[in-house]
Amino acid sequence: MRKPLSVKQFNEYIKSNIKHDPIFQRVNLTGELCNVRVNNYHLYFSLKEENDIIDAVIYYYEDKDISFDFNPGKQVIIRGNLSFNNYSSKLIIVANEIEDVGLSEKYKEFLKMQEEFKTKGYFDRENKKPIPKLVKKIGLITSKDGAAIMDFIAMINSKANDIHIFLAPVKVQGNDAEALISDAINRLDRLKLDVIVITRGGGSNEDLSSFSQRKIIEAVYQAKTPIISAIGHNIDTTLIDYTSDLSLQTPTEAGSYLIADYIDYEKYIQDKFSKARASIKTNLEKNYLKMKFLESKMENLSAAKSINKKLEELESLKRDFYKTMEKVFSFNESRLKNLENKFKYTKKLIDIRKNQIEIKFGDKVVYSAHNLCYGDKVELVFSDGIVKARIIDG
Repeated sequence: MRKPLSVKQFNEYIKSNIKHDPIFQRVNLTGELCNVRVNNYHLYFSLKEENDIIDAVIYYYEDKDISFDFNPGKQVIIRGNLSFNNYSSKLIIVANEIEDVGLSEKYKEFLKMQEEFKTKGYFDRENKKPIPKLVKKIGLITSKDGAAIMDFIAMINSKANDIHIFLAPVKVQGNDAEALISDAINRLDRLKLDVIVITRGGGSNEDLSSFSQRKIIEAVYQAKTPIISAIGHNIDTTLIDYTSDLSLQTPTEAGSYLIADYIDYEKYIQDKFSKARASIKTNLEKNYLKMKFLESKMENLSAAKSINKKLEELESLKRDFYKTMEKVFSFNESRLKNLENKFKYTKKLIDIRKNQIEIKFGDKVVYSAHNLCYGDKVELVFSDGIVKARIIDG
């Protein structure tokens, strides 16, 4: 039986064979450019042909004599050598030359379909459905084997909420992805959910072409449920990003967006609780003061105190009555004295006036009865007037 190789021995064997194989050291490949990204002065990208893909890198690409833009969709030819990474067990082409051939036929089809959907209004902002606040029912379309499920659920569970997730596991790559994803959209749309999230996990070397397929785009546009795309790639743009009601980058970002209102709601509830607690405390203090007031009032309304208070009021009324009667008697007594003095004065005045009567006969004052005869006309002069008279006896 042959002795087994260690992992290190096996990796070194692969590297050695690749290094000494002239075919792998003079690689000359053509394919469609995708997954372009820069990291630490190195340019990483992929070449794809339908569902097949291979990774490549140009180390310190700024120092190379490269004169064209690395736009996804270009058909290119690269020359270099195949390399094997011991740590990741990945094959990658180290390119030292790259030639622009033009747009790939696949990318031309993509641009044509993009223009078609744009003309139909699939990308128009006014056709976007609003994402509701405080969602409770979320549809999740992603691969069952990817990290997207765990990333999304972990973010959703990071705050208290009332969210239920309806999972539709699908393939996000390959020939079946278009039909599976579009069917999942239609199925979840019939459940009358608050929102549907379409996302994926995995590395950046995954092919994103599935998310620009016609059936998927039409299913997204025709869905009545708001749809969030979180494909997780910030360089290559897919048609689902234009068509969805909201485009985000990663499942974590999608989860964070959907629980943002729950975070605010939690603060809102806390504020409400604090205000309610303060209000209850204030009401308790008011009721305590009211109770003390009523307690004091009850004491004042006791029978003994009430009787004593009434007796005191009667005694006070009695004193006031006596004082009033005394004032009345004194006043009336004073009035009687004044009237008596007036009567005395009037009588005296009358007596005085009685002694002041004159009898005039012509221009002369008569002092004796012998001065008058029968028939004489005289004037009786009193203090308050003159009276004429005739002598009828004398």
